[in-house]
Amino acid sequence: MSEHQLEKLLDEKELAGLLGVSAGTLRYWRIHRLGPPYRKVGSQLVRYSPSDVQTWLSTRKVDGKTAPAGVAQ
Repeated sequence: MSEHQLEKLLDEKELAGLLGVSAGTLRYWRIHRLGPPYRKVGSQLVRYSPSDVQTWLSTRKVDGKTAPAGVAQ
């Protein structure tokens, strides 16, 4: 039988540090469904999967030829 290892989930503070944003920004993104997918552990703990964050980041790529939504050119 092969062993399955769980991916280490990131807490809000860890992810905020990696992304260079505040924990408050992550909370805002969650409320408005703008940020990476997250998981609720218990009733209050929020955790992020590194692979989900990586996938989310890959969808945020801007090629430099077009401005991101909401930014005037």
